[in-house]
Amino acid sequence: MRPISYNRIAHLIRSTGTNIAVSSVSDYVRYAQEAFILFSLENYASKFVEKETVKKHYFVDNGLLSIFLFNGETALLENLCAIYLHKRYGEELCYYNKNIEVDFLVVEEGYAVQASYSIYGEGMQDTFERETKALKQLDAFLSLKRMVIVTFDEEGSIPLGNGKKIEVVPIWKWLLE
Repeated sequence: MRPISYNRIAHLIRSTGTNIAVSSVSDYVRYAQEAFILFSLENYASKFVEKETVKKHYFVDNGLLSIFLFNGETALLENLCAIYLHKRYGEELCYYNKNIEVDFLVVEEGYAVQASYSIYGEGMQDTFERETKALKQLDAFLSLKRMVIVTFDEEGSIPLGNGKKIEVVPIWKWLLE
């Protein structure tokens, strides 16, 4: 999922021919949150104004999200990670986006999670580099205690050379922790 502003959502809706105010979009997102349909995460690296206007939004139920997707395995995996982490950490959960993007961050725990359907195999080198580079850079900034890449079915460990490692864990195993 990508961070999106209320202004961008309003623009997307307007492009379909429906006129909507940004304040209405904000209200509808708040209503969906109050009805436990959506929850939102703030960017740890954002300024105060951006924390309130540019967020990542997730569905509380993967079944709802799947209605809107075609071949959405990656989005469903990330949404499932978000649901699990949000239930576990609540308001402590955020994401990091400043020159790099890390899907989930629990600052107080020193815990960062990337969600990627696959990072190994043919044609996945760019994905592997992007996901590991983001965690390495965030670790250099925050000195993380644990870094995990959650995948559909891949498992392993990526040593970083500083005594730390990035864990690669299949979603089923990660959810059972």
